[in-house]
Amino acid sequence: MVTASIYTYTTPPTFAPHIHWHIPMAMKIPHTYTPISHTHCLYRGHRLWWAFLLSSLSVFLGGLLALLLWKVAHRGFNSIGIFRPRRQRWAHRQSISVQTDFNLRNALKEWAFSVISAQHLPGKVLMVLIFCFNIGSILTYIILSTDPVESCMKEYSIAFLIDLSFNICHLLYFGLRFLAAQDKLTVWVDLRSLVDFFTITPSLVTLFSRRAWLGLRFIRALHILELPVVLQILNVFNSNSTTLKLSRLVAILTGTLLTSAGFIHLLENSGDPWLDFSNPQPLHYFECVYFLVVTMSTVGYGDVELTTTLGRLFVIIFIFIGLGLFANFVPEVVQIIINRKRFDGSFTGVSGKTHVVVCGHITLSSASAFMKDFLHEDRGEVDVKVLFLGNFRPNQELEAFFLRWFLKVTFYQGSVMQRRDLERVKMHKAGACLIICDRFTSDQHKEDAANLMRVIAIKQYCPNTRIIVQMLKHNSKAFLQNVPNWDWSRGDAVICLAELKLGFMSQSCLVPGLSTLLTNLFTMQSEIEQDGDTWQNLYREGLYNEIYTEHLSPSFIGMSFAQASKLCFLKLRLLLIGIEYQSGDQDFNVLVNPPSHIKIKLWTLGFLIASNASDARRASMYCSVCHRDIKDLPRMRPCRCPEQKDVSSNTSAMSLGFRRPSLGVLPFSPEGETLRERECVWEQQQQEEQQEVGLDSTGLFHWCPPVPLKDISLTRQSASTLALQDHVVVCVFGDGGSSLLGLGDFMMPLRASSLTAPELRTVVFLGDPHYFSREWANIHYFPNIYFLPGSPLCGADLRALRVQRCAMVVVLSSLSSSSDIEPSMQDKETIHFCVNLYHIRFSPEPGPRCTLSHTQRHGHGQGLELGHGFGGHNRGPSHDPLDFSHVPTIPEKAEVTPAHSAGTTVPLLVELVNSSNVCFVNEADSQEDSSSLTLSQAFSVGSVFSVDLLDSLVAATYFNANVPGLICTLVTGGDTPLLEAQLAEDNQLRGGEMSVKMWALRQRSKLAQLALQDEPLCSLACEDFKELFCQALDSLEILCFGLYRLLDPPNPSMKRFVITNPSAELPLLPSDRVFCSVPFHQSHLLTLRRAKTISHRL
Repeated sequence: MVTASIYTYTTPPTFAPHIHWHIPMAMKIPHTYTPISHTHCLYRGHRLWWAFLLSSLSVFLGGLLALLLWKVAHRGFNSIGIFRPRRQRWAHRQSISVQTDFNLRNALKEWAFSVISAQHLPGKVLMVLIFCFNIGSILTYIILSTDPVESCMKEYSIAFLIDLSFNICHLLYFGLRFLAAQDKLTVWVDLRSLVDFFTITPSLVTLFSRRAWLGLRFIRALHILELPVVLQILNVFNSNSTTLKLSRLVAILTGTLLTSAGFIHLLENSGDPWLDFSNPQPLHYFECVYFLVVTMSTVGYGDVELTTTLGRLFVIIFIFIGLGLFANFVPEVVQIIINRKRFDGSFTGVSGKTHVVVCGHITLSSASAFMKDFLHEDRGEVDVKVLFLGNFRPNQELEAFFLRWFLKVTFYQGSVMQRRDLERVKMHKAGACLIICDRFTSDQHKEDAANLMRVIAIKQYCPNTRIIVQMLKHNSKAFLQNVPNWDWSRGDAVICLAELKLGFMSQSCLVPGLSTLLTNLFTMQSEIEQDGDTWQNLYREGLYNEIYTEHLSPSFIGMSFAQASKLCFLKLRLLLIGIEYQSGDQDFNVLVNPPSHIKIKLWTLGFLIASNASDARRASMYCSVCHRDIKDLPRMRPCRCPEQKDVSSNTSAMSLGFRRPSLGVLPFSPEGETLRERECVWEQQQQEEQQEVGLDSTGLFHWCPPVPLKDISLTRQSASTLALQDHVVVCVFGDGGSSLLGLGDFMMPLRASSLTAPELRTVVFLGDPHYFSREWANIHYFPNIYFLPGSPLCGADLRALRVQRCAMVVVLSSLSSSSDIEPSMQDKETIHFCVNLYHIRFSPEPGPRCTLSHTQRHGHGQGLELGHGFGGHNRGPSHDPLDFSHVPTIPEKAEVTPAHSAGTTVPLLVELVNSSNVCFVNEADSQEDSSSLTLSQAFSVGSVFSVDLLDSLVAATYFNANVPGLICTLVTGGDTPLLEAQLAEDNQLRGGEMSVKMWALRQRSKLAQLALQDEPLCSLACEDFKELFCQALDSLEILCFGLYRLLDPPNPSMKRFVITNPSAELPLLPSDRVFCSVPFHQSHLLTLRRAKTISHRL
């Protein structure tokens, strides 16, 4: 038996002599502890630490064993069928009492859950109280740590009674948690339950035995990990991710430090058990905390040492954990605290200075692209402060970017969904709020919904603030009409990336190279030093032109558009391509190349192509009296004529229309044209087309009754028998799980009602049937469509669709939009297609020297079941939809020379997600180091397009609110409030009945490409672009604004490049093609031109 003298304390432990700890007076509570060798002490002279520890373990393990046995027994009885009849008979006899017990248990469980759940006020209050009780338990432990680790009590001390009351509260809270739990076993082994087992049970043992053991009370410090939850309940921060992260880091560091210090204190003050606790070292709890902080910081003063083996073993383990926590968490905490001061401030506006707020998806690439275009030198001096508002902490690269632009840019951490953050950035005083979307998101609908919520939050806080928002999907754009306080007249605008991207590419199927030309006009480019006399110089001269808007001076009043455009081109060196025409008190129409009966009025807004904003201002300064003979245009200044002063003082107030324009749609009854004249024109056009043209209810698009996908699906054999010529082949990479591209936006420009029936090109889609079955609902009401199930990488499918005879091959992909993919691999499907197509060789094939006749093409032949593919207005008798015997086929012995003998000569337009991959699309670009996509050869010839090019439209729209209206007029084929209201209603186009008013909606100019060698331009005999511009306007009412010229030799593929807004003195080449705007009444010229092109290819 061990003697008592070994296990006694003669005096309480004293502190180390080298450190002087001063305990506050509030903590010096008179204790009633006596050594365990005292005569009145139970089990005098013996240590009973094992009894305290065993009591906790017995409660935990006993309860765990009981729960496991109950689960095993419950499952066993349910699996034994012999006991079921007996239980059922018993249950039948005791049904009333069983039901009552069941209801009582459920009621108790629901009550307990409602009490502890943070979803209810009692639960929130209880959680905060329990957290405070845990903090109180930690404080009482610190007070009790000044006494011996194990001792006897003559009477209960105040500190012990306080700690006991806290433990009773913890016990009641544990009972509520256990009662409300669905899985009792999970609650029993929960960390909070383990803390209760090893803190509550020793307190109860002390209460009945009067033996005190400091033990594991310090593990209450682990409850500090619940600090972030408590702070959220108290609304200390409103779901701020940075503040939440800071509180979590501080809680982990503090909880780990205090708990580990408790272990050190217990082991050092107790000694090693195998040495009969003969080597204790009296250390105060704060000395242990100090020792661990010095150890974690790798300083290691050495003034505090550990003497016990257990203490040293614990420190060895702690070093691996503590150093990792200290090295990772402390710098992050410091960084968050520093950044909170830097990014959590408020904007102090300067009187008279404008600021804009940019929010949404803010990254280094999006921010740099925006600032590059926003502060472009061609805009002149831009005295606007840009505030970026993002609910995140910028990384080092983004922070360096903000520092580089610190005079113009400030970043604030916050969210537009929080009213406090909107007040910080002075949103109600901002010139505009620009919302940027994430183009690489995997869930486009979710991204659009998030941006829509941002718009709603901003409009609720400040209804008069102008908003420019990016959207991904067209149907999401329509929802903005329902947002309260959304007002087009205030300058609110939406830029739908999918609509514009597919619109640009679709228009290039009708007018090759148009996507490049329009992109150059709507993006800002810095001038580059030209070298030599090559095609690149001509291309770059046009690259530096942009679209500007200016109110035309009073000298233009009463002129027709042709007269005004000629004056601007010849005298002012500007190209006027359109106007905003006011047909009523509140009706504005964006018109490109309007007919001669439209006259220029006062305050008419003109759309001008110029190299910079100062040049475009000449249109508003021009005076027919003062500037009649001006030669030095750069020195042109406003004159002092009275009417000029009135214009300059009022143009700022007239910069925006009263309502959103009806884009590209002529007024129903313009001046100079009666209703009877309109009816005569309608009857004449009907006779020329020799068929009924089906339009949708808005009158903007060709429409036909929807048909099932199977009725227009082809096979290779059936596709090879079709007389496909001058058609469009759309290769789509997608599968059943990929996001939808929204092919309805692609088809709208190709089926614009301004196109006559002979101008409608047949469109054949090639791709995965599972994907296309999901897209079909968006395009099933457009005529002249086919679908071939297959793969764009299959050469047999491409040959079956006669890509060598098509007008354009378009490649779209929905598989490469994720930001998780390596940038160079985002366009792998598109690049594989290009490589495959370039190596295909087309041999001479049999075929007729004519294509489908006009009647056959539009469903009025011998009862075409595939009438949807050919117009679909009169389908005739019904028969097998896959039977193509009625379709004109190719005679076996007829021989023709194909239009393209190699894949490199096939007209191609591909979409690139990563613009740097252009080097893989064009061999010439792989040999040159192009600094940007716009300077590459593939882009200059119109073979590639990237949605990256549309990022500049946000800044362009801020400076020019009329840009979206003009883009929609030129690109999407038409856009009116009626159309958007219908798309917002059911996202479908509905059929309409033809009428004079419906026919009037077709009277819109359209973009086209005419060859100088063909009619009608060959009869003009022009030598330079100035002669072509003037003669085409005077005699044909055709507006010319660009050239499509062959590359310098050698050019075996016969590729052409784009010249935007050529200079007046530029000589013309016989092989040139002209970008132009053709009035609707001159559509017969396009029909003749297309017929000659097809016959030439055949």
